[in-house]
Amino acid sequence: MCTLDRSQLALTPRLLRLVTTLAIAAAAAIAVPAAAQESGGGGAPTGTTPTTPIPPPPTPKLKVQRPSKRVFVREGQRGRLRLAGTWYFRQDNELRGIRQRYFSQRSLAGWSAISVPHDWNGGDAQLNAQGVGWYRKEFKLPRTPRGRRWIVRFESVNNRATVWLNGKQIGTGGPGYLPFELDLKGLKKGRNRLVVRVSNRRSRTDLTHWRAYGGGGWWNFGGISREVYVRPVDTVDVEDVAVIPRLRSVHGAARVDVRVSLRNLSRKRTRVQLALLWRSKGRSQRIELSPRNVGGGSRREIKTSFRMRRPRLWQPGRPSLYKLTTTAAVDGKRRSTFVRLFGIRQIKRKSNGQVFLNGHKLRLRGASIHEDDPATGAALTPGQRTGLIRDLRRIHGSFVRAHYPLHPAFMEAFDRAGILVWDEAPVYQLSNRMLNLGGVRKAAISVNQRMVMRDRSHPSVLAWSLGNELAFQETEQGAVGPGFGRFVRDGARAIRRLDKSRLVALDRHSRIGEPTYNPAFNTLDALGINEYFGWYRTAPATRGPSRTDELGPFLDGIHAANPRTALFITEFGAESTFHGTAGQRGSFEFQDSYLRQHLAIHASRPFVNGSLIWILKDFRVAPGWTGGNDPRRSTPPWNNKGIIDENGARKPAFSTVAGLFGSTKPLR
Repeated sequence: MCTLDRSQLALTPRLLRLVTTLAIAAAAAIAVPAAAQESGGGGAPTGTTPTTPIPPPPTPKLKVQRPSKRVFVREGQRGRLRLAGTWYFRQDNELRGIRQRYFSQRSLAGWSAISVPHDWNGGDAQLNAQGVGWYRKEFKLPRTPRGRRWIVRFESVNNRATVWLNGKQIGTGGPGYLPFELDLKGLKKGRNRLVVRVSNRRSRTDLTHWRAYGGGGWWNFGGISREVYVRPVDTVDVEDVAVIPRLRSVHGAARVDVRVSLRNLSRKRTRVQLALLWRSKGRSQRIELSPRNVGGGSRREIKTSFRMRRPRLWQPGRPSLYKLTTTAAVDGKRRSTFVRLFGIRQIKRKSNGQVFLNGHKLRLRGASIHEDDPATGAALTPGQRTGLIRDLRRIHGSFVRAHYPLHPAFMEAFDRAGILVWDEAPVYQLSNRMLNLGGVRKAAISVNQRMVMRDRSHPSVLAWSLGNELAFQETEQGAVGPGFGRFVRDGARAIRRLDKSRLVALDRHSRIGEPTYNPAFNTLDALGINEYFGWYRTAPATRGPSRTDELGPFLDGIHAANPRTALFITEFGAESTFHGTAGQRGSFEFQDSYLRQHLAIHASRPFVNGSLIWILKDFRVAPGWTGGNDPRRSTPPWNNKGIIDENGARKPAFSTVAGLFGSTKPLR
């Protein structure tokens, strides 16, 4: 992305915001939420009904297309195809779609041609409206031998989906940021119609955006925000392959644990022959397992392991990867193939809370990201993802985080680039009252398990974070209630059943005077510290706001209270929108000075294993957002703590951060 000079930087974002606002006015009006709420919905939505009726879109021409062979995720089953090309969309905030049977309509009247991924409010920067949208795809599948079946995979739908094929419901999926798959039951020869009803309406017990309406830490995007794939299945499907290497000595052999998830789609018990083949730069090994029986219509996980002598280790600066191909055969015929890339590395937490990777102490530096582009919302294109990764590498980032599991193409890119990931479940700022509800805890543990199952083969994953800023509210006074404590203990146990090779963590807010220890934290390997000393108040109302010079002693206190726990700075930053002096809050110069000072304090504490700036690029939060800045200087709804603005212009702190990160080796 281009770098603007200082005079341009001060003016261009505002001009672009004006243009954007005018351009999205019509689309934003369509997205106004209806007065009616769905069953289980939260507080009443906000917004106003347009006074001028919006004419229906012109009826698009019907296109019946075959899936594309171009896929954006390298790992997975061979034979996957992407449902690309032309989709159709219509808004349904009045909740008429089911009554009027949108799922079985043949006419395209009322629908608009779009492409998927797609967020219907991706260009909205005013309303952040809840709503319902319908997506429709007319497609033909390649001819396959008789008896083969097809499966559809949604990488993410925000936030809940109901799916129909040829007028019949085939299943549901959600929440967002996690994939789900459904059998394409009722396929026809020739033309087929896939219809998806997507709702981003929220209830008071959702894990994110639960504050009725209008809050949630980031924009409440609605739509099919990641790709949709289909794949043929012949008798047996390799649904997943988890590869979890274990390394006792960094100079010794590695044991590679493999878990193969099989599904038998036939009605009778089937004998399956599995074979594994790993390759890397001229080295390879083939391993054949004894045949295993899988019951008709059932699933089975096959566990095995193999040994690798003198493996090349994965780490920042040297991200060595191996390729594992797993095949399943029935009656001597190959039926399913799954490809994984994996890396071998050792993560160790010492008794003093310091973390070592391959025998080297970590000193990570990086920035968090949000999947948010002014034009497309969370429905990022491959080019937009590449741009974020390029910017992260240009600041010499070795560490990254988000508030939810990122697009799988991001994860593969971090594996290749040697960037470590703080992988966080979408469990955000739940109160103690909510965590005391068994159903909420069950849902929170479920999304953690799904995150781990999706990402546990990626060598870039350093830690699994159970959630962010739980019991954050000032009225909670930092207390860890009984439900909160139970969630931490049960969640950590559930994660370790799936993967014991990473840190189990929790991200906590920082506020002077609140407890820094709770017995439930003994279950964790690491704590993420979100600190905004000298920016937000982060102190009791009975005293003045926190100061940057109080940060060091505060960190010392957390370490003293949790001496064995690994500490990471998972958020710190300040808003910036204009040129001024280093003493002017909200100026580019203030942000630059703020980041310098805080990074120096982090670096002076040997127990701090890594630091993550909040955030790489500005993103949308909520209407009226100021983020602690002077309202006259803020630009709602944008969080301006990025070192790049939402339109891609670098702020002065970008080069400062690049210099500081470039002089800090991630491994000591």
